[in-house]
Amino acid sequence: MSNDSGGYGEVVNRRQFIRVAGATGAAALAGCSGGGGGNGDDDEAETITDVTPPGQEQVYDTRFVSATNNGVPANYHLNPDATQNYDDIAGSYVFERFAGYNFQTQEFELVALEDWSVDNETFTLTIREDLNWDNGDPVTARDLITQFRLQKKTDAPIWDFAESVEEGEDEKTVVFTLESETNPRLLKHAIGGQLDRIYAHHPTFEQFLDQDASGIQGFAYEDDVIGNGPFSFESKDKQSWKFTRNDEYADADYINFEEVQLLNRGENTALQQGLRGGELDGMHSLFAPPNIANSMPDHVQEINTPAKWGYGIVFNHDHEHFGKIEVRKAIAHVINREAVAGNAGPRTKATPDVITGIAVDDQERWLGDDMDAFETYGQDSSQEDKAASLLRDAGYTKSGGKWQDGDGNTISADYATPAGWTDWTTATDTVVDQLNSFGFDLQINSAPMGDFYGNYIDNNFALGAFYWLPGGARSSFPFYPLRWEMQCPDIDAGHAFPTGEKTIPGMDGGEMTINPLEEIQTVAQMSSDEEATDTIRRVAWHHNQTLPFVGVTEKQEQTWLSSDDFNTPASNDPVLGIKWASQYLPRTGKLSAKD
Repeated sequence: MSNDSGGYGEVVNRRQFIRVAGATGAAALAGCSGGGGGNGDDDEAETITDVTPPGQEQVYDTRFVSATNNGVPANYHLNPDATQNYDDIAGSYVFERFAGYNFQTQEFELVALEDWSVDNETFTLTIREDLNWDNGDPVTARDLITQFRLQKKTDAPIWDFAESVEEGEDEKTVVFTLESETNPRLLKHAIGGQLDRIYAHHPTFEQFLDQDASGIQGFAYEDDVIGNGPFSFESKDKQSWKFTRNDEYADADYINFEEVQLLNRGENTALQQGLRGGELDGMHSLFAPPNIANSMPDHVQEINTPAKWGYGIVFNHDHEHFGKIEVRKAIAHVINREAVAGNAGPRTKATPDVITGIAVDDQERWLGDDMDAFETYGQDSSQEDKAASLLRDAGYTKSGGKWQDGDGNTISADYATPAGWTDWTTATDTVVDQLNSFGFDLQINSAPMGDFYGNYIDNNFALGAFYWLPGGARSSFPFYPLRWEMQCPDIDAGHAFPTGEKTIPGMDGGEMTINPLEEIQTVAQMSSDEEATDTIRRVAWHHNQTLPFVGVTEKQEQTWLSSDDFNTPASNDPVLGIKWASQYLPRTGKLSAKD
């Protein structure tokens, strides 16, 4: 799928997705998936390339061509606060990000900021001294304060923790006063996401400070756009966006080509052909199944990063059957997660070792030695005997090959899945086949996006496919996915997961009492990972034992670069851990035009 997704969580929220995509957009997302291994898998011995030193002697009249699938550029704009028609792919070239999260090192790397620090109840940002707007004005604290105050009207994440924002000791320093001592990771994720950028040039945006949220949300920023990123807005029409090299950019000396063009392309096949045929120099995110990926020319490089997002099962916890822990556990035991991944995309899917609500690559880091105590539910097997035992303990019996409750009612329901997502369709077919072979009676209900989300929001479903992680860099910190699985704001908590104090089996035997939502919220006030670890493990154990969701697969992103006309990094260069390579690399000198 050619979408700046990270599981859609960082790209568009659920309401925006429905407004923007609708039925047409959902069809364009057919084939949505990510990246697994890549064309560069055998390059482990490659030497990591050095960047060209600042002060390039020549800037080439070369154009980097990529694409946007957000829609017709003429209908889109560059105001991130007006989410409905904002093109985030275009915005990534025009506005600088605060920081980039590196999925390889699992740390942030500062970009527009010189420093950020947390001291008790303050969060201080120091802007790079050389960061300027493309009209020559310096980017100052006044610009950021204007942006953050506007974002308070739109409930930006930083305002979950901050009370106010003011200028610090000079015009390059911004200081948030926090409501209480706050976990530094949460603060950094609150402004360091893929789409978090500095865009509010004060003279342009100050007019909205005295208006309500509808003022800034209705502003279509498309004339006299003032940016601070590596490229400046030049023009847009039905066919493409065009940008030119920003001479005022802080790291302009690393950029040796004049233009970027984003073509309007919505279909995966056209994008794949564009890479194969040389029309495109790169694509930030594009699903290509094994046969297509293997057919790419040698000069086309595949770059893989975790999405922290993927296919899972959501339950209606008010349902007569799926509201029972034993039934949910039985389902988890029956599903062979590796088989689902193998059918839906073995190159582009990973499966969690244990079902906890923690992303695949982060489980061992956060669970440590306790991970062995967690129930795996059969990552690569269908544990039907365990599933049958659980159902019998809950009063179910098997008759005529189907499981029935004490009143003779078969465990029968519609299994919801989104229409048009071909890899999810395959995953759903596999899951439902496994469950029905075991003795459930499930029918697949494939619905367009509006109906799909609407039924979940209205609690009008039994069980179905849904992403089990909110997606993007924030999902690397378990606070977010563990809380998200309980609250599930993307469907307005339509899964009706019960909150409050519960008594569940203990990790070391016996029983434990826990209020999981209250406990995970306390992580927001913890100052270190060490302090947070015990609470994260307790809540992860709760999820493992009660199954708000069943995490089945996690997507791996596929980004593409062509080295036909551009120098590109070695496949093992750590800089490739920052999304998205085609957007981020020009800033570093590691994507440069050839002589």
